[in-house]
Parts: sequence; structure tokens; C-alpha cells
Amino acid sequence: MRKSLITICSAFFFISGCNDNKQLTTESVEQAPIVEEKQLSILNYKNDFKFSDLDSFAIDSFNWENRIGQYKELDSTNFKLVWQKSDRVFNGTDYDRDYFYSWQNRNPNLMEFTVLTQDESSYCDLLHYLIYDKNGKAIDSFVAAAGCGDGGWGLYSYGKFISEDTYEEIMVETEMVEIDSVTNTEVVEGDSTVTHYLIATDGRVTKKEISKTPIRRIYN
Repeated sequence: MRKSLITICSAFFFISGCNDNKQLTTESVEQAPIVEEKQLSILNYKNDFKFSDLDSFAIDSFNWENRIGQYKELDSTNFKLVWQKSDRVFNGTDYDRDYFYSWQNRNPNLMEFTVLTQDESSYCDLLHYLIYDKNGKAIDSFVAAAGCGDGGWGLYSYGKFISEDTYEEIMVETEMVEIDSVTNTEVVEGDSTVTHYLIATDGRVTKKEISKTPIRRIYN
């Protein structure tokens, strides 16, 4: 009888303990705070742009060494938000860098801004004009200004808005074709091209070449 009583008591305490544990577990789950995930948006970085509402664009005079610290740099998180339709991979080291440049309030139904890119593989500085819908989805883009150079080749472009929806770019691309062995003069040839970028109301960009003029220069 005593053995049976001990067994019954043990079972009772075991069941009671289980119920208590179950109650504690339930209370712990109920009391756990709910953490909402913050939705990142390009608008979160609006204040990181150095300029706003620029009408004309050209590459600055900084080189890759002293440009660091002059602008807010993109990190791995906002890099993905910006370069949605690109096969570019975030580096974060060496000279491949991207900087927030200007926020543009051209069209209230779109989000537009420029990003200054250093591309070591092409020896270029590129000022990208990027266009998104109000939800931050990429629509289209074009290069508003550029500065490139490698050996005897060089490219420089700049431009401005000539109307609310038309951007005019002037690009000069040249290459050294020969050096006169007698006079030691350099012969440079290339083109000067005028291009218009028309931004439609939906943010799509249409490119149209307006003129192309050959260049030949001789430098002593």
C-alpha cells in the first residue's frame, strides 16, 4: 500500500511539474516582444547626397586618392538598392567605389538621383543619372558625365538639362594615332558627339544622337 501511494504521489508531482512547465513556456512565448523588420528604401538615404537639383553635370577635379571623404560612399546594403538592374558586384575596397552625388526633384512622380562611380577596370569616372518609381524600383538610367583615360586614349563628357525632360550631353573621345619621329609631335584623332536623352513621363529614357564632328589635333 505504501509503495502504491508513493507511486501515485510521484505521478501527481510529475504531471503537475509538466503543467507548470507548459504554462511557463506559453507565458514566455506570449510575452516575447515582436520585432518588426525595418523596410529599407532609397528615401532613407536622401540626406546622404551632397548636392540637390543640379541642372548641369561634369566630373569633379578630384582624383581617386583625394576624393575619399568628399562624398558619402555607398555600402553593401544601399549598393543593392541602387544597382538593381546591374551585374555589378559590391567591392568596397581598392578604387572601385560609388558615391551619392545629387538628389534630383525633377519629376514628383519619380525618384531620381545621380551616383558617381569609380570604375578601375575601364579607367573611368562615371556620373550615372538613375530613375526609379515611387516604390524604389529601377526604371532606367544614362551617363550624364564621364572622365576616362588610359595611355593615349581619352574620353570626357559633360552636359545639362536644356528643357525639363531633355538632357544634352557633349562627349569628346580621342586617341593618339601617331608620334612624328622627326618633330616629336603627337597626332590625336577622335570625335565630338552631341547626344540628347529624353526622359518620358514613365521614366523611360530615349537616346538620340544629334551631331558628330571629327577631331584631328597635333600637339608639339
